[in-house]
Amino acid sequence: MSKSHVALLALLVAGCIPATAQPQTVSLLVGGDVTWTLGYKIPSTVLGEADPSDPDWRPVPTVNHEDKHSNKTYSYNLHFTSQTEEMRYPLLKLAPVFHAADIVFVNLETPLSDTARQVGDYRTPTAFAGALKWAGVTAVSVANNHTFDAEQAGFLDTLSTLSRAGLGLVGGGRDLAQARRPLILERHGIRIGILGYSQFSNAGDAAFASDSLPGEAPMDPALIEQDIQKLRGQVDFIAVSLHWGTDKSDRVSPKNREFAHQLIDEGADLVLGGHTPHPKGIEVYRGKVILYSPAHIISGHAHTEWGDNYLVRFTLDKKDIEKVEILPIAGTGMQLAQPYLLDDGPAVKLLESVRALSAGLDTKMSIAGDEGVIVPAQASLESH
Repeated sequence: MSKSHVALLALLVAGCIPATAQPQTVSLLVGGDVTWTLGYKIPSTVLGEADPSDPDWRPVPTVNHEDKHSNKTYSYNLHFTSQTEEMRYPLLKLAPVFHAADIVFVNLETPLSDTARQVGDYRTPTAFAGALKWAGVTAVSVANNHTFDAEQAGFLDTLSTLSRAGLGLVGGGRDLAQARRPLILERHGIRIGILGYSQFSNAGDAAFASDSLPGEAPMDPALIEQDIQKLRGQVDFIAVSLHWGTDKSDRVSPKNREFAHQLIDEGADLVLGGHTPHPKGIEVYRGKVILYSPAHIISGHAHTEWGDNYLVRFTLDKKDIEKVEILPIAGTGMQLAQPYLLDDGPAVKLLESVRALSAGLDTKMSIAGDEGVIVPAQASLESH
């Protein structure tokens, strides 16, 4: 070896000359709805119905009515020795998948409160926030139709609980400005900004934040455009989380598709849709990615009409969405209580469905073993 080569090697070892580095990437893992509420209470309701012949008499309100909705769902027959065990149970088999990603983002479709009055389907102990953190979840959206299932008190408990647990959140706040605030995460020198909005709430308009009242961020096109434009110069990628759609099938509404395209035209890179319990297709539009609905991750109640679901792992470099991987997860019946990665026949069945649905959205997806793969640069089946 020549003296010049020896000198160059010494400089490299000393760190004076950087060796050729591999491009840095970030893995962003995204999933659908997460709830964990064992037991199913009827909301505070009324006794009987109004009598048209006696308009002076109104139905009598009742408090803490706890009958079961046996015609809709059933609770799992599970027993735990501690609250920690109960809260971590549904996350056990997915925790390794979560920890392998740089960022994990899901939709928290339940209020976290130990004391607020439950008036909707869900209320989850605050200890669940610690379980999410333990399992590797980075951030959640609280913009969805069940966030106010424990009224405003439960919503405020949720915000405080997530903050104490060190979990990021989008889509809700103590006023509208806070509800619209983006979450900016940086990994490996790549900055990702996440925004969250909901199209509707089971609590009605009272669930949406105002300048002086807490609540969720509404899916208002004008507000979202403003938020995207304000965020655009601060980050490398913008992800917009939307709780939307009421179609109880794998169909994508033309209006949903039009809205998603509009958001990308305005500067979004990822549109992360959710709510419907039926997995929908994935679309590549102008090199960006629209996830219409991966359906659920976890539920405290088995629904016999629901099936398997999926997670999505995005690989992002400084400029581009390099790859989109679809990871099938179990979600049929009681599997929703503790989902896991599917393999073999069940995985392929789910992936073939998503591939066909994505083809209907002009997007090409391949299947490699137990995973689906979309390469945005090569995925368009027709020019947009």
